[in-house]
Amino acid sequence: PIMLGIGIDYAIQMHARVEEEVLIDRDPHPIQATARSLGPALLVVTFDAIFAFLALRFAKVPMIRDFGLLLAVGIAVICLASIILPLASLGIREYRSPTTGKDYRDGFLAQLTVKMGRLPIWLAPIFAVASFAVFFGGVVVEDHIELQSDPVQWVNQSGEGITDYRYVESETGSGSELAVFVRSDDVFSQETIDFVDTFATEQIEAHPQELLTASSLPTTVLYLLDVPGGSFVQPRAEDVRAAYEAAPSDIQVSTVNPEAGALNLVFRYGAGTLEDRAVVVDQIEQSVSPPDGVEATPSGLAVVGVGLLENLVSNRAQLTYLAIAFVGIFLAIRLRSITRSLLSLVPVVIAVGATSLVAWALGLKLSPMTAVGGPLVVAACTEFTSLMLLRFVEERGRGLEPAEASDVTAARTGRAFIVSACTTMAGVAVIATSSLPLLRDFGLVVAMNVAVALLSALVVLPPLLVWADQRGWVSKRMIPDDVLRATTPKLKQR
Repeated sequence: PIMLGIGIDYAIQMHARVEEEVLIDRDPHPIQATARSLGPALLVVTFDAIFAFLALRFAKVPMIRDFGLLLAVGIAVICLASIILPLASLGIREYRSPTTGKDYRDGFLAQLTVKMGRLPIWLAPIFAVASFAVFFGGVVVEDHIELQSDPVQWVNQSGEGITDYRYVESETGSGSELAVFVRSDDVFSQETIDFVDTFATEQIEAHPQELLTASSLPTTVLYLLDVPGGSFVQPRAEDVRAAYEAAPSDIQVSTVNPEAGALNLVFRYGAGTLEDRAVVVDQIEQSVSPPDGVEATPSGLAVVGVGLLENLVSNRAQLTYLAIAFVGIFLAIRLRSITRSLLSLVPVVIAVGATSLVAWALGLKLSPMTAVGGPLVVAACTEFTSLMLLRFVEERGRGLEPAEASDVTAARTGRAFIVSACTTMAGVAVIATSSLPLLRDFGLVVAMNVAVALLSALVVLPPLLVWADQRGWVSKRMIPDDVLRATTPKLKQR
């Protein structure tokens, strides 16, 4: 869905530009004109997306790193296909049956785009300051946003498995286990037996709400010897060995492996989230102090889940900031201007900051999968902003003043931009129909992000471009100097 949502924009833009060349400019060679005018711009936005996706390669979770590589390769293939296939098919169509139709610049979508971008120019500096204020506000509250850290809440709540899980949890007060893997030169030595029994007892006393019971061969013998009214008896090594020899083979295999010097200690864990479990795991790791020749390591799916959450949380926001930085640096180099780069990123930083502020203000629990959301928003939005900026510069090169160039850009490309924006949002929002809350919440948050970013691109970016280019900051070194001086108000006054 993500590849469709982002990638189909290329084909829409290419198709719309061919139609523009035929119906409005009456170019005798519309296919060649489209390739010359739009091809370089599509390459720019493709690299925007690639650099945004490559930020995911810095994730600590391997599946996210691979996902980022998949998106980067996929968007490059889509770009090439979107340039070659539409031009070839439309070229054949134009040769056999030339396009006919009316001028769409007066249509509803085109005029809507023009009106959305016609806010007063004096608002532009306020927009610029406000956008970065919103972004840095989001940075400040980022650490206070809560993630949904209960793995049970990540899956379909109406499934039979979850129903059974809830029943077991309500009846036993437990829904998970925390294992401790013990290694020893001799698992039946008195030193090992004493350590396991003492360690299990101490941990249950230290965490009575989380660790409900302990299960291992030494603790089982300990409980057997705990007779009400009798004195405490420490299990002897020979007692534990005798219990092992008397146990069924399944119990032997699941508790002790004498040949490998391995022994299992399993705590039944009370209800709680991965964040709660992380605290207990950390305290156990710090407090465990086995004797010489004995090792004890918290293990199992509980520990893996804690590690997964920590990896997702640790650089969730940083992936977004990396994507913004990578795209910003690329645009500054490719467009030969820090100003043009910053202008392209304004709608992005508004969306990223606003989403964090809204989530914090409403106390929302975000899906851990939002770790990949930021780079997706950066890729989707800079695709639009870069195309808008480059088309604005193209119109300026034709001798139009900034305000007129903005209106012409909106009228000519507005229909394609709005349709593309809707397909991008639909491609991401369809994930919100998933039965898995982990994906559903991710789809909702990212779709909201993309919607805010694209709305900002259509409303905030045009007055910013006009205001900045009234001073020659946008078109400088991208159009002939004589055209720049003749059509730039501030330069005319000099």
